[in-house]
Amino acid sequence: MKAEEVWTFTVEMYGRNGVAPLCLELQERCDLDVNMLLFMFYLGQKGLAPHSISALENAVRDWREQVIVPLRNIRRFLRNADWDSAQKLRTKIKNDELNAERIEQELLCDAVETIPAGDRMAPARAYLSPTRFDLSQPECDAALERLRACMLLSPKA
Repeated sequence: MKAEEVWTFTVEMYGRNGVAPLCLELQERCDLDVNMLLFMFYLGQKGLAPHSISALENAVRDWREQVIVPLRNIRRFLRNADWDSAQKLRTKIKNDELNAERIEQELLCDAVETIPAGDRMAPARAYLSPTRFDLSQPECDAALERLRACMLLSPKA
């Protein structure tokens, strides 16, 4: 799997109208890994699914918990700092967080074992599910459909 292609897809999808706010809402509400969700959308669009989502979560867990989350927390802490030097640091940390997320995607690409998927939404549906997050099935379905529509992705192969 080509990490550069996955990153390009992620940046494009995340930048589409409505995607970022919904992803961030899910991240805040239930600790969803936005990178993982977008990776699942990427796989689905390629007609693939991961053999094991749990294996992928394990492959990135330490990186996410020890690098990405602390950077995010520092960036958020600095959000309301009203002096220029703190905002310059916040901008640098934001860039570092983005680079860390890109590395997470490289880890996902290295770790993924794929199987064919006839349903383009299957990987995202398997990840964003009540078995993984404190959401009801209707909430998961609604979020996935909103994301799919915002991303302008076809649900059919």
